Amino acid sequence: MSPENRLRRREIIAGLAGLGAALTSAATLAQSTPAGKVAPTPAPLSAQHKAVIDSTAECLRAGRVCLARCTDHLAAGMDTMAACQRAVMNMLSVVGAMADVAGFANTTPANIRSLAMTCARFCDTCAEACEPHAAHHAECKDCREACLACAKACDALAA
Repeated sequence: MSPENRLRRREIIAGLAGLGAALTSAATLAQSTPAGKVAPTPAPLSAQHKAVIDSTAECLRAGRVCLARCTDHLAAGMDTMAACQRAVMNMLSVVGAMADVAGFANTTPANIRSLAMTCARFCDTCAEACEPHAAHHAECKDCREACLACAKACDALAA
C-alpha cells in the first residue's frame, strides 16, 4: 500500500471514529432529554462556590510547596516538621475533594455544606500546624495564609 493510501485510510478511520463519538453523544443527549423538551440550563455557580474554587486552588498550590519543604526538612533530620507535614497531607486530601465538588452547582446543598465545614476544619488545623514555622519558612507562611483564606471561604459556603 502506498504512503498516500495509508494516509487516506488513517483519515477515513479517524473520521469514522469522530462520527461514532458524535453519534454516541447525540444518542446520550436524546435519551436524557424527552422529545420536544429542551434540557434545563444549570444554575450558575454562586459567589460562595466561586470563592471556594479559587481558594482551594491556591490552598492546594501552597500546600504542595509546604509539603515539599517539610519533607526536605524531615529528610535532613528536623523532626520538628513532622506535625506540619501530617497536617498538610491531610489538608491536601480534603481540600482536593472540596475543589472537585465545589464546581458542581447541582450538588446536594446539605452535602456541600457538610464537606465545606469539614474542609474548613482541616484548613484550620493545617494553619495551626504551620504557625510555628511561618516566621522561618515562607512556604509555611504561604500555606498558613492560604489555609486561613480557604477556611473562610468554606465557612461562608457552609453558612
